[in-house]
Amino acid sequence: MKMKKIKLVVSLLVFSFLSVNAQNNFVVNEIRQIMSRGEQTGFEVPITGGKPDVVKSNFEKWLKTYKAKVTSSKKTPEIFGDDADIKVVSSNTVDIYATVIPSAAGATVYVFADLGGAFISSSAYPQQYTAMEALLKKFSQDQALQMVETQLSEEEKIAKNLNKEYETLKKDKDSYIKEIEKAKAVIQQRELDIKKNDADQLAKQQQINLQNQIIETVKQKRNTLK
Repeated sequence: MKMKKIKLVVSLLVFSFLSVNAQNNFVVNEIRQIMSRGEQTGFEVPITGGKPDVVKSNFEKWLKTYKAKVTSSKKTPEIFGDDADIKVVSSNTVDIYATVIPSAAGATVYVFADLGGAFISSSAYPQQYTAMEALLKKFSQDQALQMVETQLSEEEKIAKNLNKEYETLKKDKDSYIKEIEKAKAVIQQRELDIKKNDADQLAKQQQINLQNQIIETVKQKRNTLK
């Protein structure tokens, strides 16, 4: 049973190691697909291990760092960031459209950047594409870092609880040892008490025998007086 538990722990550690390595590969792919403004070229940003709701919320916050007016609702999966001030991409404001969907690896963000009548693509706007790609890779990296920080916090809590349980076990053992020592002392004392009791019984029996003899003597004396 213990060996199975050890193998399970090793497997989990290997899985975690592979997951960390996977998160170090931050990839942004160019795509062309249908969105709210028709078929457009955009960016595909895989977030390994990401939870779609969390990633969506974080992307909205990310847009707000660029002073974008963010529109998002549960009625539509698309996030709209109006007039994002992203200087490294364009001296003018940029409209950002994004959708976060679940994936087998976690979540995927589909991003479309409108420069004002034209969407960014590697062929038409190579400089803007490279700049936007770098920002989205950084966003992906930040998500991975946040997930690791969350995992680290959770693992530290587990370790803290394990240490508390360990200290409790140590205290319990000390308490058990003290109880055993007390019990040993009681047993030792009772063994002495038994020996003394045996001696006292013997002495008492002798006193009883002597007293019975005295009684018989007194009875005989009484009989002689009748």
